[in-house]
Amino acid sequence: MPFKSSQNRVIIPVVEMTPMIDIVFLLIIFFMVAAQFAQQARVDVALPQEFGEDINIEIGSLIIINVLDNNDIILDSNIGAISLSDLDLELKHRKEINNLAWENVKIRSDGSSSSGTLNDIVSLLSKHGLKATIIATKEP
Repeated sequence: MPFKSSQNRVIIPVVEMTPMIDIVFLLIIFFMVAAQFAQQARVDVALPQEFGEDINIEIGSLIIINVLDNNDIILDSNIGAISLSDLDLELKHRKEINNLAWENVKIRSDGSSSSGTLNDIVSLLSKHGLKATIIATKEP
């Protein structure tokens, strides 16, 4: 009766690095593109100079409502201005889909825009159950 050798064979697994490198490059490309979209969501607005509180919330989770000096409302990075009724419909839609909270809404209003437009926007937010919001300012 033949006996098997008492030595165990050690099998060394071969790790392929090519797929890992591909994934790393795809992640780098994704974050570079995402950073560009975050910068495009900003519209040039001369923010009022006020002392405020530093709040760091990731940009991807925000709805940015821009009010220009001529009282036009621009939502996120949309090219054209929208009306208050369109903003109302969009807030209703996002509230249903994303379970929108007040921390997710940021208002950037030009310092020379009418406060009436800002009041109308805050009233719309209140109508949708968002009793507070983030209002962007520039430190004096």
